[in-house]
Amino acid sequence: MVAINLYGIQALADEPFYQGVYINFLWGQLFFILIAWTKWIPIDTRKRVAQGVTIALGAFFLFHLLGSFNSTRGAGIYVFLFGEDAAVALIWPGVALFFSIFWTRVIMAAGIDIDITPEERAREIQRYEAEKEAQKRKLSEEMLSSGRYLEYGELDYPIESIDSYREKGSTTFEDVEFLYRENDIRYFSRIKFHPPKEMILYQENGQWYCQTAGQEPEKVLLPESTIKTEEKLRPFEDDKRAYLKRAIRERLEVPHFVEVPDDIDESKIERYK
Repeated sequence: MVAINLYGIQALADEPFYQGVYINFLWGQLFFILIAWTKWIPIDTRKRVAQGVTIALGAFFLFHLLGSFNSTRGAGIYVFLFGEDAAVALIWPGVALFFSIFWTRVIMAAGIDIDITPEERAREIQRYEAEKEAQKRKLSEEMLSSGRYLEYGELDYPIESIDSYREKGSTTFEDVEFLYRENDIRYFSRIKFHPPKEMILYQENGQWYCQTAGQEPEKVLLPESTIKTEEKLRPFEDDKRAYLKRAIRERLEVPHFVEVPDDIDESKIERYK
């Protein structure tokens, strides 16, 4: 970090005004590092300051990138703001300043991280997981006020081990397990039932439907993130044969309603107890 800043200061030797500005930026960085390493300042305050430095780093990167563009050709934002000679002189010192701020952020993170006790870290992880779970399972106020929960169900399947499903008319979510995809139909297990029930997800005329074994199909809404990446998800979704082979290999329990093809040894399949 010292070498980077010495280079930046030296590179602006012919531009004393901007050299002074650069040095003032360095004093500011030292001030932020001091905040991050001062133990009597609350952790939350130090984290907010560090987040501000991160935002400033990103903003400066974009500004310098746009400012440097075409500066050597006598055009661009830097030429407009500072003049042609200064614009060219600021290009490499600006790069040095970016890396200097980057290392400032790293040093701040180290100061904050060292001061966090194991108990605080555990509480932070617990709070993050609780917020994530609450957000995942929260029925939106918009959904309730509009009455759409009486018309649509909701399904969130990021192709992880446990996904979330809310039946039409219900305000609570349940856990479902994504199994495999065949012929553009996704198969799930509704594990709240004993034994679990099979549920399928399919699209018809642009509308997504879920149908549980023994029940009528119902219209469902998928999260925007799932809809946008639906095509990208396909290569990562097993078909039934690949799913069963993975279940054998990883000793996964398979629902009783999943039929095993003749070319797979059913005796190796572990079923839900």
